[in-house]
Amino acid sequence: MEQPLQLDSKIYQTDGNVVFFPVRHHSPAAARIIRQLIQEIKPTAIAIEGPSDFNAQISELFLSHQLPIAIYSYIQTTETRRGAFYPFCIYSPEWQALQSAHKYNIPVEFIDLPWADSPTNRTSQNYYSDESFSHSSYVDTLCQKLGLPDFDTLWDTLFEIDPNLSINEYLERCHQFCYHLRTSEQQSSSSDQQREAFMAEQIRSLISRYPGKTLVVTGGFHSYPLYRLVVLHQDPPEIPIDLTPIPVPEVIVQGIALTPYSYDRLDNLTGYNSGMPNPGFYHAVWHQRSQQNASNQTIPASLMGEGESTSHSLVDRLLSKIITFLRQRQQIASTADFIAVKTLAQGLADLRSHPEIWRQDLIDGVIGGLVKEDAGSAHPFLAAVQAVFRGGDRGQLAVGTTLPPLVQDLYQQLHHLDIFPTDKPRDIDLDLTPHQESARPISALLHSMKILGIAGCNRTGGTNFTTRQDLVKIWECWQLQWSPEFDASSIEAAIYGTTVAEATVAKLRERADQLQRNAEGAALLLLDAGLAGVQELTPEFYPRLVELIRQDGDFLSIARSLRHLLYLYRYDEVLGTRSKTDLATILVEAFQRGLWLLDSLGTPGADQDLLKGLAGLLEAYECCGALLLDRKPEFLQVLERVSQDTSQTASMRGGSIGVLWVLGAMGAKDILATINYYCQPNSLGDFLTGLFYLARETTQRAPGLLLSIDKLLLAYEDNEFLEALPSLRLAFGYFTPREKHLMAKNLLQSTGSIGVATNELLLPVRIEDAMQAIELESRLFALADQYGFRQS
Repeated sequence: MEQPLQLDSKIYQTDGNVVFFPVRHHSPAAARIIRQLIQEIKPTAIAIEGPSDFNAQISELFLSHQLPIAIYSYIQTTETRRGAFYPFCIYSPEWQALQSAHKYNIPVEFIDLPWADSPTNRTSQNYYSDESFSHSSYVDTLCQKLGLPDFDTLWDTLFEIDPNLSINEYLERCHQFCYHLRTSEQQSSSSDQQREAFMAEQIRSLISRYPGKTLVVTGGFHSYPLYRLVVLHQDPPEIPIDLTPIPVPEVIVQGIALTPYSYDRLDNLTGYNSGMPNPGFYHAVWHQRSQQNASNQTIPASLMGEGESTSHSLVDRLLSKIITFLRQRQQIASTADFIAVKTLAQGLADLRSHPEIWRQDLIDGVIGGLVKEDAGSAHPFLAAVQAVFRGGDRGQLAVGTTLPPLVQDLYQQLHHLDIFPTDKPRDIDLDLTPHQESARPISALLHSMKILGIAGCNRTGGTNFTTRQDLVKIWECWQLQWSPEFDASSIEAAIYGTTVAEATVAKLRERADQLQRNAEGAALLLLDAGLAGVQELTPEFYPRLVELIRQDGDFLSIARSLRHLLYLYRYDEVLGTRSKTDLATILVEAFQRGLWLLDSLGTPGADQDLLKGLAGLLEAYECCGALLLDRKPEFLQVLERVSQDTSQTASMRGGSIGVLWVLGAMGAKDILATINYYCQPNSLGDFLTGLFYLARETTQRAPGLLLSIDKLLLAYEDNEFLEALPSLRLAFGYFTPREKHLMAKNLLQSTGSIGVATNELLLPVRIEDAMQAIELESRLFALADQYGFRQS
């Protein structure tokens, strides 16, 4: 259908049965005028763009909330997880329409398609955004003709700056603007058309139930199509929407609730398509121009200086706050500087025909009066302006607000365990040794909160279950503190489930789905599940972890994962994961994958990590013999191949021989014969490093090995010995001083250097001289560490 060249003037008249009021979300001008319009025409019903599935709870919007807040709609299906926000602040036109409806006892309903039914592939969205406005060739043309830099400045010029803009002027101007913006693109998305068809049906229903005058408050982008559908009974001049049924995935979790919001998230400069920029600035404008009673005239605290009177002008308050902000951050800005800024801003406002100094005038005044060099938007003065203009308001829900089931479950558990957070930070120390049963439920709940990203829950210390370096004392220290973000993050976590345990499992599954070829990441997910106490609820979680292990081609990642899995399966009585059947399956899978990758090693510069990985395979085999017994032939075959593979490093070949020795697949005679292949000074130390690392105890019980090494060293020339010395020191560094002492004593006994009867080492130096040598060596090592000559 061909579109008309001009907009039907009836759309912006207020004498019809249906009055369409177009808005820009979070526009102070629209909020002020909608309040005036409702007072003037007293409609019999009000329809507002918002989630219609919240209508059953719409009375909660009339409680004494601290703004900003938002309606949060969420859904989890078998295919996706999606959530959407509908934010409100004091100057949102939708909020003022709601409050006016409540004041005058006018029926009010939301009319938009529920988020769960919206045809979109977005996982998160702010429904009160300006994407349809800001990305338009029509807007670009207007900005070019009027000499304005962007859409925000264009909107301010047309609607916000003039404090005397009347209802009729606003309606005509905004309808014309939104009509041309919509029709200039010739089409809209099928999602918009489906929403508008739904909204039109809701409006008709409202009209039939409440005869008289119906006020329709929607984003201006939708006003003209709704006018055609409802008043003219015409389809919109766009491509018809495709109503072909599509498969509907099974819904697992679905809900809608109020949640605290913040000006940081509302600001489209820092948030995500959240409407107008600088919400703190527009809040102050709203206060200045509002004609409501004092309860609706609160100035945001972030825009007022200490001890400042509300009688000061908007510009004076803003400049005072900017000065305070800068001085708190040690930035030099004198009173004379800000007089210059205000003078320059006033001149710019006059030049631009602004009836008062406006946002961009003040920003440009700061740039011209304070910014002496080109530092872009990162300049501290501009950062101060943006911080003050953004404001710091954070919402808080009123008592009596309905909370999602997850939040109710979380709060109930916190109260039951007597750890509900307060305004002041609260430290919680937990002794997790097995006999302290009361601490484990608290730890599990706190770990679940951490996994779900609940604000104000921080682990400040305790046993590191990832590295497990010190397990003498099993303990944790947490800090809890309540804030509006605590409530908000708890509510937004409801997208993962109806209980804390269910949501924790869903979050872990999501993390697992995001991993790619990461065996260690899979093992750490199991560790998190154990810490949160939800390992019993994740049976279908394990196949995904097995898949991740099979995909991982990094031997070091597999080896690290095997260590985590071995700890969980063999030792962890604290988390209750010991000897779990599913864990055993994954451990066997990781061991098998490690064997498969062991054949193709040779990572330069990673010898120490490779030896640790090989040691991990040996430890797993020794500790879980019943599980891995049938893998022994394959294990030995792989070790044999690695030990004979000349492309492998000398340390890995030595380590493989050490494992074969420990497992009884190679005797001492075979080891002695093998050492002759590594008699070169540049390889002997590396070979022994691997051998000693993997067969430390076995080596000490073989004096013949020490004799063979001694003979090789005695055959070296001085320069050869010096070449071999660094790697030899590393190899023997695995032994403790007592072990070295016993090895040296056994070697000297074997060579007849000390008497069997005395069984004592005869040192050719005095003890005082030895102590001085040790002290000198310590100072040299410290100096080498200071200048980075040694690895830590």
